Amino acid sequence: MSIQRNEDKHFTFQDFLLWDEGSRYEIFDGVPVLLATPTTKHQGVISFLTIDFGMYFKGEECRIFPSPFTVRFSEEDDYENADNVFEPDISIVCNENQLDQYGCKGAPSLVVEVLSPSTSRNDRIKKYNAYQKFGVSEYWIVDPLNETVEIYILDEGTYKRWNAYGREDMIRSKQFERITIVGEEMFSYGE
Repeated sequence: MSIQRNEDKHFTFQDFLLWDEGSRYEIFDGVPVLLATPTTKHQGVISFLTIDFGMYFKGEECRIFPSPFTVRFSEEDDYENADNVFEPDISIVCNENQLDQYGCKGAPSLVVEVLSPSTSRNDRIKKYNAYQKFGVSEYWIVDPLNETVEIYILDEGTYKRWNAYGREDMIRSKQFERITIVGEEMFSYGE
């Protein structure tokens, strides 16, 4: 089923399941939003982080899921009818009870979004606000064009910018202190 834009329709996860396979949409507060076509550098950053995170979490309870991987948010914990359905670039889920055949129900422990020019506003505003509202503990915004990483930490329900890094830095997680990412290697992967 293709997506029909309808100003009066409030879309949910049930609609998402009926869309054509390969549809590249997310749902923000019931409204479908087209995802960007990723660049090689965008995918290189995701690949690099997935590999590095995978080495860090090997043998641990947390699991790493690169996109496409569906994360559903619901104020009423009704994940079958969630009206916020995202596909973060990377999700780290540390509670296996959140996982089902479709992805993650509720907030992953850490989310990474790699900016694309056409969707960076969504990542910086809409997703930032949704991740904050629904309790994502740590949110990384990676900008492959400017080669920066901003890390936000949830503190009493509000995001605080914990740190910002550039290409020349060693990037560290607040929540997972042993994670150390070499900025130079991450930003050059896929160039």
